[in-house]
Amino acid sequence: MKRKKQAKVKRLLIELALSIIFGLFLFFVTTQFFFKVVDVNGYGMMPTLRENDVVLVQRYNNIKRFDLVAFKYGNDIQVRRVIGLPGEQIRYENDHLFVKDEPIDEKFIVDEINESQRNGRDFTENFPSAEGKIVKIPKDYYFILGDNRPYATDSRIYGVVSKDSIIGIVKMQLFPINEWKSF
Repeated sequence: MKRKKQAKVKRLLIELALSIIFGLFLFFVTTQFFFKVVDVNGYGMMPTLRENDVVLVQRYNNIKRFDLVAFKYGNDIQVRRVIGLPGEQIRYENDHLFVKDEPIDEKFIVDEINESQRNGRDFTENFPSAEGKIVKIPKDYYFILGDNRPYATDSRIYGVVSKDSIIGIVKMQLFPINEWKSF
């Protein structure tokens, strides 16, 4: 009787160990090919994301305007918001985004825009700075901006971002746990 019980326990431990190994293997494959966990660096995405927040990035997805994307910039990984898509013409004028001369609302920063304008300044500086000029985004490139426009380093500084350097779309904030949210 004791031998049967020991054999059951041994078989259960082997199954548990195999399940853990298989689970870790699946996790590794999933994170390698479908998802990536990324730490947010800097304050360019405040108030949406802050320094050291941890986000889950889905690889190989169809990128749309206002998606948060993680991309490689030099040796770093940055998170910013897609503003302009390949082939579009964009400009900023008096805190308004224009795509193909049509105004587009940026609802995610409306409070920051209103506060900045109450203080007598634009939240997003006119871009490009030359009056009446338009930015044409090349094929396979994106124009990205941080949500913290006065302080973010983004396409206004380093230009448009190539599709090849984009890791994927930020789908969820994982940490800190008390601020967990999906995008």
